[in-house]
Amino acid sequence: MNIRQAFILIFLFILSALKGISQVSFDLIISNYSDTTVLLASYYGEKNKLIDTAYIRNGKFVFSNKDYPDGVYILASQDKNKLFEFIINNESGFSFYTDARASYDVEVTGSEENRVFYEHQRFRNQAYREIRQLTDTVSQDNGYTLDSIKESLIQEEYSLTETYPDLFIARLIKAQQDIIIPDSLSMDSLQPYLYIKNHFWDNLNLSDARFIRTPVLEEKLNFYFDNVIFLNPDSVISAINSVISYARPDAEAISYLLWYFISKYQNPKYMGFDAVFVHLVDNYFLREDILNTTPSITKKLKERSEKIKPLLLGETAPNLNLIDTSNQFRSFRDIRAEYTLLLFWDYNCHVCEKTINELKKVLDTTGYDIKVYAVSVNNDLEQWEKALAERNPGWIDVNGTISTTQDFHDLYNINGTPRVFLLGPEKKIIAKNFKVAQLIAIIENQNKNSK
Repeated sequence: MNIRQAFILIFLFILSALKGISQVSFDLIISNYSDTTVLLASYYGEKNKLIDTAYIRNGKFVFSNKDYPDGVYILASQDKNKLFEFIINNESGFSFYTDARASYDVEVTGSEENRVFYEHQRFRNQAYREIRQLTDTVSQDNGYTLDSIKESLIQEEYSLTETYPDLFIARLIKAQQDIIIPDSLSMDSLQPYLYIKNHFWDNLNLSDARFIRTPVLEEKLNFYFDNVIFLNPDSVISAINSVISYARPDAEAISYLLWYFISKYQNPKYMGFDAVFVHLVDNYFLREDILNTTPSITKKLKERSEKIKPLLLGETAPNLNLIDTSNQFRSFRDIRAEYTLLLFWDYNCHVCEKTINELKKVLDTTGYDIKVYAVSVNNDLEQWEKALAERNPGWIDVNGTISTTQDFHDLYNINGTPRVFLLGPEKKIIAKNFKVAQLIAIIENQNKNSK
């Protein structure tokens, strides 16, 4: 071997170690199994990802010398029925034996990781069988016995994590344990909440990319952002920044998290959370090398961010200068009112007609100073004026087809109707894409927060 070849081998070894990927071989014998194929899949968050396929040869299924990244894997039949799970973690050359009639009971040789994993599974399965038996019977001693079994489960987990701290199964168990709130904290205050929020990730190392290939990470992410973090865009953005910082410097972990957040917030359920999408694109995808991106994907993300950015809550609404029914150009920025409502509507849209009727009722009964700037998206000016005569809303009615400003479709990202935007006295966006029934509540909440 010359120096150059040695250097290449060393480099490849380091690269493999950094990525948590190694050459793995293992085989499998399944008794009472009529299929000739076994599928290998890994967890990828809460989903399963097909990795490989093996065909029976000489009574065995062999997966040989493949680059499998460390994590939790699934062996399944050709019709995708799960046989059992196992762990890949810096081991190779191991063997599994199981019976298809009871594939949850697995024997393994050559893998300390999986030996401990299956011992843990057997202990828990036995404990759960005993719990089920006790809950099916009525006895005064049942409560004590159930507590005893639960305590044994806790002790077994503690013993495993203490005895095998370097095994991934120990870290998996640790990651699923609840954060213990100190007794010294007052339970009738915010202290327990703040403690959980600040220590939520103590038991799961976000820079350990092996957790990507488990269901645990996504479960904890969902719970953290749905139940622990305040439902507020700024709070979510701050939490995302913290989570990403915990994942550094592992590029795979960072990339997984960023794609998870993009998926979660690209079409947000709650008003104002499009700011999270913009933050992710501008501060991460346009500044860092993210795995599984391409120049075209990055370009599309940037284009979408640029469209959304001017329409974020708190931004000054882009100007519109459109022709009204008297052929005069009108801008909503000339409206003097406490609140301005931009309404984009279509006279052929039944939902728009319902929205207009509901809005007229609200405006007739409210004491708030609200003016409506209603933008028709239709090209036929005669039909538009006819529709106005029939509905007679009495608003500032303009048509979007004749304009001295940029196309309203692009400015306001209009791809359907009706669309509504509520502006304050300085024409900054207070709310958008809400139902008319929410209008007064939004204004009242705005007034309360501004005091």
